Amino acid sequence: MTRFICLVFTLIMLTAVPRAFAGDPFTVGGINVDATAATAIEAQTIAMQEGQLIAARTLFERLTLEGERAANPLPELTPEIVARMIRALEPGKEKRSANRYLGEITVAFNPSQVQQFLKDNGLNLISSQARERLVLVRQSGLRGSSSELQIALSDPRLSYALTPLQSASQEESEFLSANPTDDELKTIAAKYGLNQVLIIDKQVGSYAANVTDVSLSSGNRQSYYISDAYSADDFADKMISRLEADWKQASAVVAGEMITTPVSVLYASHMDWIALQEAINTSAQIKGARLDALSKDGALMTISYGGDINRLATELRFKGVLVEQDPTLGLVFTRS
Repeated sequence: MTRFICLVFTLIMLTAVPRAFAGDPFTVGGINVDATAATAIEAQTIAMQEGQLIAARTLFERLTLEGERAANPLPELTPEIVARMIRALEPGKEKRSANRYLGEITVAFNPSQVQQFLKDNGLNLISSQARERLVLVRQSGLRGSSSELQIALSDPRLSYALTPLQSASQEESEFLSANPTDDELKTIAAKYGLNQVLIIDKQVGSYAANVTDVSLSSGNRQSYYISDAYSADDFADKMISRLEADWKQASAVVAGEMITTPVSVLYASHMDWIALQEAINTSAQIKGARLDALSKDGALMTISYGGDINRLATELRFKGVLVEQDPTLGLVFTRS
């Protein structure tokens, strides 16, 4: 009985914590919970415990590499282990009866506790986020969008992913040409302040779609096909899983010698400088960064990174930073 009272008290304290910030990769949203017990309070407690375990498993899959999890399987999670890592819990869409509780929860985890747990179990943490992508959904090969899929891809829970999404308006998706040029995409993306676009060509009568990932800074395009989704939400999850897997492979630091080198960070405005700082400070590849000199249009920094300049350039490109070698300045970072 005492343990049950403690669980209820913990639940009350967690739900009293303010809303977690959107875009936090240590937050997991959209976890459906449903439990039946002798009373509604007991059912709610059971549902919350089960939901927290699901959220923790989802988080660990997000922040680690599949190959490392296969080599170093995590121990069985218990409510007590997971509870120590949670810093906030927000319920929503709640329904109660005399002995049943249904709802949806968003769980925010403590970054330092998660990092320590993964380290203790031989797993590397990958929490660096790529820059946001603008999503345009349409019927394959035609003008026109699929509103159900558009809604699913607009779900706020997707902002917590390592590859966060922002959905364009249905009107803009509907009037996208069959073969959009980079200039057409740049015009739409500029309205949202973004520089990367996902075009979802949905097949009529199914949740299959061709996905084209376009980097407007480099002009690179990558396409792949998702065919086994059973709902709009499932499609969104599968697409995010694919994007995150590619991103983690690009941003994970491989074992090897750390390289320390000076870098010139060039910018045209204070806003550009802030954006470049954010990209450098949140890079998974860069393990140390020191500011050595600062002027109105550039900064000299010393960085230490994981030894693979191509991997570093790939990660920073997805964060909106162009990495180049200049004959005079050496390594140069600019906004793309």
